[in-house]
Amino acid sequence: MPNVKTNSWIKRTLDAVMIALLLCLMAYQVAGEAAHEWFGVGMVALAAVHQILNRKWYGALFRGKYGAFRTVSTVLNVLLILSFALTAFCGMSMSSHATPFLYGAASVSFARRAHLSMSYWTFVLMGLHLGTHLPAITAGLKLKERTKAVLAGVFACIGGVGLWLALRNGVQNYLFFRVPFAFLDYEKAAWLVYLEHLLTLSFWALIGTQTARICMNAGQKTDRKKNPLFPVAVITAAAAVGIALAFLFPASDGAASFGTADWSVPQTEAAPEQAPDESGNVSHEDAAPAKLSGGSVDDGFAQVQGGSFLMGSPKTENWRIEDETQRQVTVGPFFIDPYEATQGDYARLTGKNPSAFTGENLPVENISWLDAVQYANAKSADAGLTPVYTVAADGVTWDLSADGYRLPTEAEWEYACRAGVGAPFNTKKSLSAAEANFYGHYPYEIEENYFDNSVLEAKPGEYRQKTLPVGSFKPNAWGLYDMHGNVNEWCWDYYGDYDPASVDRPTGPATGTRHVYRGGGWNDFAKNMRSAYRAAGQEDMRSFNLGVRLVRNADGGRSGTVTAGKPNLRAKTGGKVLIAYFSWGGNTRGVAKEIQAQTGADLFEITPQRPYSSDYNTVLTEAQEDRHKHARPKLSEHVKNFDEYDVVLLGYPNWWASIPAPVATFLEEYDFSGKTIVPFCSHGGGRFGQSLTAVAKLAPSAVIGEGLSVHYSGGSTLSRDVAAWLKVNGVKAR
Repeated sequence: MPNVKTNSWIKRTLDAVMIALLLCLMAYQVAGEAAHEWFGVGMVALAAVHQILNRKWYGALFRGKYGAFRTVSTVLNVLLILSFALTAFCGMSMSSHATPFLYGAASVSFARRAHLSMSYWTFVLMGLHLGTHLPAITAGLKLKERTKAVLAGVFACIGGVGLWLALRNGVQNYLFFRVPFAFLDYEKAAWLVYLEHLLTLSFWALIGTQTARICMNAGQKTDRKKNPLFPVAVITAAAAVGIALAFLFPASDGAASFGTADWSVPQTEAAPEQAPDESGNVSHEDAAPAKLSGGSVDDGFAQVQGGSFLMGSPKTENWRIEDETQRQVTVGPFFIDPYEATQGDYARLTGKNPSAFTGENLPVENISWLDAVQYANAKSADAGLTPVYTVAADGVTWDLSADGYRLPTEAEWEYACRAGVGAPFNTKKSLSAAEANFYGHYPYEIEENYFDNSVLEAKPGEYRQKTLPVGSFKPNAWGLYDMHGNVNEWCWDYYGDYDPASVDRPTGPATGTRHVYRGGGWNDFAKNMRSAYRAAGQEDMRSFNLGVRLVRNADGGRSGTVTAGKPNLRAKTGGKVLIAYFSWGGNTRGVAKEIQAQTGADLFEITPQRPYSSDYNTVLTEAQEDRHKHARPKLSEHVKNFDEYDVVLLGYPNWWASIPAPVATFLEEYDFSGKTIVPFCSHGGGRFGQSLTAVAKLAPSAVIGEGLSVHYSGGSTLSRDVAAWLKVNGVKAR
């Protein structure tokens, strides 16, 4: 039978292993999802052993007297047990790898938020628990009082650094349910992640140690009491160090403002003429560009002074996408139309109006990138300016020195949209339906708060389901209207990763197959109207929510040319056709079977290995979670001889304004070079949302055909709608 010393050694070893495992669990971005889950299972097992080894504590709970130390440590232990149990239960209820059989044991929405918050509470409580035991562990050390004082000062400094790191990483927001997701830095070195968590743990251990000393000192006889102010001084010193560091080294990328009502961390550097206020945002009064004639041209365009700004989104921005890598960019001065191009002006100059919604003061939409280029040239000729673009069979060439009208670059567009504001929207706070024309039922962060939107900064509002006259809402700080919403706006640039070496007046990648459009439209969710959000489509793409806003040079431009060559994509029709679809409720399946009945094409259902829940409320949460973390669920079946197909009719439901995660897996699994993808989508009101741009980004070497959006199951017109769609795309009916 083991003696007391052996038992003590086993307990100490177990405690050390549990602390190491705790640090691994907190370092989610280092371990990854699968390892994180298995670490969690290991921690549960060790915790069970820990309880067995300390089972006498339970038997003594209701015996003996309770002094200050025993009361505090007992309350702390009970809270830790409850916190740990809830963390473990919620984690297992979301497990995909370690305990998939428990998935859905609790509402996934509740489990996610509770697991995030309680895991940090468990971390804090374990630090405090460890600290309360340190005086007993170190009691055998014979140290002089001066040495103890020096060590206390050293540990106060270390603990202060831990407090600063906790504040810097936004731990307070996780503890108090202020954010539904963890914002982690996946590029931080692994050793640094572990060190930061160890230092943060040291702060809570320091608090626990000094609290234990205060309690134990209170229980001593008068002649044995020590200076009661010493532990208070140590705690105060640690807090002072942490707060001082927080002021000296404020969080970057908005880390300290997670979930707050205002994004006050500056992300934009204003031009010299535009003085930022204390928060780093440019004031409306100082920042508004003057409406200048631009020499001989009196077109009402606004002049935007050149300057540098942080283009893209910080890693902490909710619903950011990986292609929004943040970088410092400089743009030159330019003139920009305060309004989106109207149908009246477009029809006057081109003699046609392709818009789905008609009205002279409505924004022109349903125009392709090439249409926008030709419209810019027509406007230049009408104003007596030098046309910017030369359109030829092999592509479009931009004369950088020409004084005519043109499409903005991505950098110019984002610079103008932000107007000195580094927040996700130029309104500084979450965009509301009273401030822009978008799918107002889905304000920013509604996805993770769908069943309780009381915490949202902007509540669900009106969905107008159409474009509105340009200038219907208040302008941004620089006097520009509808930079968020109404219609998306074409930019010059090819879509691709940002070039970190091209930061001075960048014009985008040299080659590509898609062009960028920005700003979001009347049927887009707020998350897809963020200043940094990038959508992409091929040059002949047209959509009922896609228009343009023109700019022109303000400084004589630059010498040279930039060419957007003809994309080497060829649409294939008449070849072998595959109908590939994902369906949850059966609507998309019904459309796919109607297509097969009319074409006789092969049918393939995209099926994840782990099916989504059959409960509607639960699948809403599952779908948005997969979308939020860019999940790629494994598929249970695969297409044989995929290379034999020339055309893929790709079907899916519109889930949270995009494609379901299994469809993303499907698109990344095969080589679509030389193939044509023709999308069809079932929806409840949002039509395609941003699903077309998701397909375009994931299959850049494919031609995207004309899409078909079906309201739920399609109703009595489904057969006719499918037949017309097949004809437009050149897919033969049998």
